[in-house]
Amino acid sequence: MNAILFADSAGPKVQRLYQQSGYVLAGLVPATLLADSSSIPARVADVGLAAALPLHSHVALNYVVSDYVPKTFQLPVRAGVAGLTAVAFLGLMKTAVLGPGIGGAVKKLWRSGKPEDGVRAA
Repeated sequence: MNAILFADSAGPKVQRLYQQSGYVLAGLVPATLLADSSSIPARVADVGLAAALPLHSHVALNYVVSDYVPKTFQLPVRAGVAGLTAVAFLGLMKTAVLGPGIGGAVKKLWRSGKPEDGVRAA
């Protein structure tokens, strides 16, 4: 668990987890966008996204910390990354379970930019 929490030059297990989470995201993003937002497949895809996206981002950000943050500041920065990962996970999970779903929220954002029926854009 410590290897995932503070992944820097992570071993092969964390690298494999990162790669597999990318494959999972490649399948779940289209699934949640193409399925009806209230359907069971969309909800399953949303919960999967809520778990995979923060995990994938967490490992990637720790690689960035390893490459660009001086050694003396890496531990506090990694703690901040862990906190942001937790907040992202909780927010996405709340949207997936209690809200319109991740795909539903994205669809709503796309629709809100379009003019209403019968109303012309200026």
